[in-house]
Amino acid sequence: MKRAAGMTLIEVLIAVLVLAIGLLGIAGLQSAALSNNLIAYQYTQASALAQAMTERMRANREGVRRGAYAIAAAATPPAAPVNCAVSACSPIEQAQWDIAAIYAQLSSSANTANIPNGPRAVLPGSRLSIDCDGGSCAADSLRIVTVYWDGSRRRPDTIDCEALHCIRLGYLP
Repeated sequence: MKRAAGMTLIEVLIAVLVLAIGLLGIAGLQSAALSNNLIAYQYTQASALAQAMTERMRANREGVRRGAYAIAAAATPPAAPVNCAVSACSPIEQAQWDIAAIYAQLSSSANTANIPNGPRAVLPGSRLSIDCDGGSCAADSLRIVTVYWDGSRRRPDTIDCEALHCIRLGYLP
């Protein structure tokens, strides 16, 4: 009976190869988990900001009815004329302040004059839009609050839910 010389060396090499492939698979799973965790975090932040905006609108129904909460996604982030946290404001000023306060949390380019300190630019390339369902705004029209962000950091040319991540909430005054 002859012994096969070198057979155990081949078995060890195959075992190391199988182990290396397994470790690469585990690294890929870890990478996918981290990526999905980041996306989930971004959706959570966007949802919280959209909810905060609808709560601000709920607190200022007169400003909503007057159309002060309308803003296009491509619009320049507004500045707050008055700090409504410390001064009495009209419904229109309150609406401008509310939009500026939310934008301060969305965009690093937002004008933060008259806005209290807080978290800034929590979503990459983010924008806010508030418009009416169907395009025309009556006093009691459904308002759609949309938060857009560039989760993949592709910097697309258009601001819509097909090119960017987005979350929408409706508010009926």
